[in-house]
Amino acid sequence: MNNPQTAYDWQQPYTAAIWETDNLLMEGRICEALSAVEERRLSPVEVGSDEDRALTEADAGIQGLITQRTEKLV
Repeated sequence: MNNPQTAYDWQQPYTAAIWETDNLLMEGRICEALSAVEERRLSPVEVGSDEDRALTEADAGIQGLITQRTEKLV
């Protein structure tokens, strides 16, 4: 793992998207985060586990980023 603060591999692209400030890079970061979370969801995750809750929070965070980005474009 690249970032010692992340517990799961999929969190690195998610964290990169959350912290991205360059509008030119934001779309790519969001896509990478969404892809990483969706790819992880292809494997079983114990319902109610720490990772399951983290994935759910990441889903909400990514949707929030998409909403923010859409609002800026309108």
